Amino acid sequence: MIDENLNIYALIQKYEQAIAFGKKLYLDAEEFVMLAEHYNETGDDEAAIQLIEEGLIMHSTNPELMLLKAKVLVFGENYEAAMEYMKNITDDEDIEFILLKIEALLHLKRDDEAMKLFDKTVDELAKDDENKDVFCTFISELGYIYNDLDMYDKAIVLLNESLQIDRNNPEVYVDLSYSYEMKGDFEKAIEYNNQLLDLDPYAFDGWVNIGKLYAMCDNFDKAIDAFDFALTIKEHDLSVLKMKAFALLMKGDSEQAVRVVKEYTTDSPEDAALFNTLFEVYEAMELYDEMLNLLEKKVESCNCAHCKDITIKKAFIYLAKEDLPNAKEQFLQIPDKDKNSLEYYILEGELAFYDNDFSTAETAYLKAAAVSEDNTEILDKLANISVAQEKFEQAADYLEQLLEIEPDFPTAKARLAFVLFEIGAKKPFDEIMEQFSIEELCALLNSIEGNDNANADTCSREEVLVRLDEARANRVLFKNMKY
Repeated sequence: MIDENLNIYALIQKYEQAIAFGKKLYLDAEEFVMLAEHYNETGDDEAAIQLIEEGLIMHSTNPELMLLKAKVLVFGENYEAAMEYMKNITDDEDIEFILLKIEALLHLKRDDEAMKLFDKTVDELAKDDENKDVFCTFISELGYIYNDLDMYDKAIVLLNESLQIDRNNPEVYVDLSYSYEMKGDFEKAIEYNNQLLDLDPYAFDGWVNIGKLYAMCDNFDKAIDAFDFALTIKEHDLSVLKMKAFALLMKGDSEQAVRVVKEYTTDSPEDAALFNTLFEVYEAMELYDEMLNLLEKKVESCNCAHCKDITIKKAFIYLAKEDLPNAKEQFLQIPDKDKNSLEYYILEGELAFYDNDFSTAETAYLKAAAVSEDNTEILDKLANISVAQEKFEQAADYLEQLLEIEPDFPTAKARLAFVLFEIGAKKPFDEIMEQFSIEELCALLNSIEGNDNANADTCSREEVLVRLDEARANRVLFKNMKY
């Protein structure tokens, strides 16, 4: 146990002075533990890890330092190394140790071993009524672990069980709300979030989260009310301000959305975060001239007229306005030293695509893909460029990669069907068709036939699939005759 009489502030000062002067300090094991936990809480993981390692050199068998070392390995996702190291820990009945071991086992897909350890621990804790608090901590912590592993149903069972023992743990309500949100059950998520707010009416994160949940349910009035309450707790929180502005936009009150953000920007006109928030609000509203005016104000305030960030932003805005001459003018102003960036390659690719220079566009986007791997937006653009060049097999490859990363990417599934239609690949085409709803199939058929004859209310799925297969076969025949 750590000596509560130790003065952590004096200890930190003593340690940091020693570091500054290059001196080595001899510390007790508990002093190493206190310092490591302090630096971990302040976010200085490097200092915390260094202290644990130094502490173990001097106190190699201290159980608290060994437990901290195991935590470092598990939290660093070094699960095999963590399991090997934990063999050296003799205090294997400590709840923190057992939880770390279960977490590592679950990540290593050794579920049977994890469940055996869980059952053994629960049986032992259940024997003694005095262990109720420990049992409650154990199952709630394991619930958090299951949430991290995306095993939400198991998390819900354990977290609810912990509430039967202790209904005053706010973290349990937070995690239950998260579990249901991840399952897509927003009503249940809101229910548990409300229970958290009943417990702590001034929980800032609780008001922020329930605002997001209401927004996801399209209940923008309640979302705005929640964000307002959060802003009374933290008056100038930019993330909440932004969410409130976007909720107002979704509600259709664009003027109020801008007014809300501008109220804050007048207080700190040069604040970069406020600038970015207002810029994003304007972008969402497609107020391109306002975006350009805002950039001009930034140029005036920081004297950065030739800043790559400003120039590229302007170029993209002109592209959105379909003002190609000004977009190209901005592009040409980017200095050579700033040309090896993701934003530059994307801008180059977009301008070339607008000019029907598909070869240059493809090269630019391939450079972008090298900088940002598995970027779905870039894969999407490469697929479009490939289609424009009638490289349909290549387009299909890009779209398949995209759907593997993000299965619900807008329009990707339909465009892959179009591409496979052009290739005439019957089996893959049929497999894609199986994933479509009747409404999507009708929309695809109408696009191919160039009319609106197919209607989900009047056509059966089988009928639409037959017509699509006929259209595919006819296109293949046409292409064979043509080439």
